[in-house]
Amino acid sequence: MEPKININHSAHFSWLSRWPQWTGYAAAIWSLLYGLLGLYWLFGGTRFPFGKSDLRGKMMGSFLSDLNVEVGGTVIATAGLVGTVVAFAMISTWGRRIPIVILLSFAWIKSVTLVLIVPDARIVQNFAYLFLLHFDLIDWRVANQVFCIVGGFIWGASALVYFRLTRNACVNCGRKDVSEGSSAKSAAPQWGKWFTYLAVILAFPYGIVRWAWALGIPLGTNNIAIVGNEDIVITEAILGGLCIGGGILTLGLIQRWGEIFPRWCLFLAGKQIPIWIVVAPATFISAIITITGLKLSPSIIYMMVNGTITIENWGKLVPFLSWLPWGISLGIAILAYYLRRRGRCKHCGKL
Repeated sequence: MEPKININHSAHFSWLSRWPQWTGYAAAIWSLLYGLLGLYWLFGGTRFPFGKSDLRGKMMGSFLSDLNVEVGGTVIATAGLVGTVVAFAMISTWGRRIPIVILLSFAWIKSVTLVLIVPDARIVQNFAYLFLLHFDLIDWRVANQVFCIVGGFIWGASALVYFRLTRNACVNCGRKDVSEGSSAKSAAPQWGKWFTYLAVILAFPYGIVRWAWALGIPLGTNNIAIVGNEDIVITEAILGGLCIGGGILTLGLIQRWGEIFPRWCLFLAGKQIPIWIVVAPATFISAIITITGLKLSPSIIYMMVNGTITIENWGKLVPFLSWLPWGISLGIAILAYYLRRRGRCKHCGKL
């Protein structure tokens, strides 16, 4: 089957609404740049971001803390240069000679690897510290992880476009016929509501512990020095507030105030909230929560098994066990919100 490209080129659409046209090129450019970085590291370049030189890697749950530059540089260079070819194959006519399953498999694997495997807990750590105006931990390794997450989302978008092309569906909304869109929209509120509630509940364990420490309550800790300490009260209150506040905001995915600006928004009051204002940041938050849960959960479970974590000191790490299901359930809730709110496609006209 040969995919047919059917993209509306109307001039009045913004560059963002024309994302199916440029994500393939963006994936090719990103892969080429990172592939060249791999070659640079392989041939003696400095600042290889993984392996034994990364002293905080294991502590932050990195899956690549034992990766040496010889293997890592080779893999990065190869994956980058091959990725450049694959990206162009997905948007060029000569790519039709390559089996669809090969191109799609490569694209999805690369997306998942860049978003979930390469980054570690430093992403969410530095995101939280931005609210504390603390930038000291942002270094080249953190910048590399952010670059990889961006590349992962670009590759995910490219894979989605190519998948839709192979189905002869609209590359912007993914719908092939009217009934497909209407059935997805009608079903979304049913399962989206429960995943939203689950995401809200799972957001609270970490926040409750941090707020308890800020209030001087030694919940899950025998380190009295950190409880009620004036120097860290604000820090604990903000870190806890980010989770609890995020959980409360998650309710907006199923509430009217998540679709219509409330009265206190002044001149915006009563106007419809653009769907991307909710979906874009919420998707990013879902991703970094999932990354953190995925990276920290194995070591936390191991410490619980070997007795390092006990009933006396569980508060620092055990609440992170809720983060992996929290991130996943939040992602599903966001998908339901998107399916419920999306209207008629401006490109194919399907509702």
